[in-house]
Amino acid sequence: MTLEIATFPIDRPATYSGVGVSVSPDSVSVTQTVGPKFFDHRGQVTISAFGALSDIVGAAPAGVARQHATGVVAQAVLAQLTASTANPFPHAGQVSGVGRSMHFDDTSGLSSAEILDENGNLVLHLTGRTIVVGRTPTDRAGSAADPFPTAPDEYEPWIDGHVLDSTSGLDVVSGIAAGTLPRGPLAGMHDLRVHTVERGAVRATVTPSEWMTNFIGSIQGGVLLSIAESVTGLAAQSLTEAGGQYRMLQITLDYLRSPAVPGPPVQVRSDVVRAGRRLASLETLLTGEDGTVYVRAYASVQLFARSSEQR
Repeated sequence: MTLEIATFPIDRPATYSGVGVSVSPDSVSVTQTVGPKFFDHRGQVTISAFGALSDIVGAAPAGVARQHATGVVAQAVLAQLTASTANPFPHAGQVSGVGRSMHFDDTSGLSSAEILDENGNLVLHLTGRTIVVGRTPTDRAGSAADPFPTAPDEYEPWIDGHVLDSTSGLDVVSGIAAGTLPRGPLAGMHDLRVHTVERGAVRATVTPSEWMTNFIGSIQGGVLLSIAESVTGLAAQSLTEAGGQYRMLQITLDYLRSPAVPGPPVQVRSDVVRAGRRLASLETLLTGEDGTVYVRAYASVQLFARSSEQR
């Protein structure tokens, strides 16, 4: 995301996701209502649900602090974003958090944020590194004649629990690829299309859409986080037995290039680097059709075997 003017700008993905933002000289506060439109293919809430929110509190606080301290309004983009989970995400209600600047200079910034549920439990910790760039905002921010879109009230279904309990993870993800099992609301929102699946390896595509646009005309970093985490989760799902579960512990994205909007499909590939009984490490790449790497992501995923009560 970018900072452009004294009043805080809201880009398309943040508006589409219903993220609320308020700014003070030393912090950026965010809120987001959680509900079924943000569920994954299992009917669960994961990091992917909070992509746009993560982009804001991972990028903006250092820029706000720089502007307050120096009076300089500098364009900055995310270079790296790390999201770490804590307590389980709520399935409904609201999450909120505050992002603060940890450091800034003329060329870069570092921000940190804690996201809490309505009971004050930490659900997500975020750290963002930004780099000051020379690009200027485009008119893709919209206008009165071109209002921001909002997420639709209707959403795609997720997979019934009894199917997950009776089907191996590999067959679940293969079913999503074949279209015999639903991909879930969030994947539907991004129009994520899974093409090939092997144990520990998933290949998919996402075609850039206008609602994903940030102020410099490329896909917002939070949208890229959601896409990367979704496909990483599918690769982790392919490791599980029937009734088994996985949980994303941490994912770090290195932003290398920016996919353009409109543009050709972004290729997404996620591979398990190492998998043990309880923990798996995965690498996920978002690339262009010509092989240009846009995002390189690294993730740690906790694996849970089917409980004895289900056997």
